[in-house]
Amino acid sequence: MERRPIWHAARMLAVGMALAAALSLLSGAFPGTGTPVVEAGVAQGKDDDKKDKRERDRNQDDDEDHTLNGQVLAINADKDPPEMVVGTIDGEALVRVLKTDEIALNGVQVGDYVELNGEKLDELLFEATQISVDHTAN
Repeated sequence: MERRPIWHAARMLAVGMALAAALSLLSGAFPGTGTPVVEAGVAQGKDDDKKDKRERDRNQDDDEDHTLNGQVLAINADKDPPEMVVGTIDGEALVRVLKTDEIALNGVQVGDYVELNGEKLDELLFEATQISVDHTAN
């Protein structure tokens, strides 16, 4: 009679091991019960990032906060940085020319129509980094 409990325990152990092996094999067949897998997408290249930044900068230069058009009413090249008063559609704007030789290089004179690229600080103050002059508008 002592053999029966040992036989019974061995049989239960064998059934348990078979059940564990079957469950581990089946767990891979059903989604969500196996090892989690992370799928990666295609990374955007650095060239695309640079292209997007150039496109944003180009569009930003064309907006009204970075462009000012008008007629030169006064020039004060003695200040540092040089300043111009430009008559715009909104009134007179004070323009600080951050490149100190930009006025002389472009031959800007009172009465010229100019297009300035830079940054509008407020409605009456603009900091210019580039000047385009239309001498024929006088």
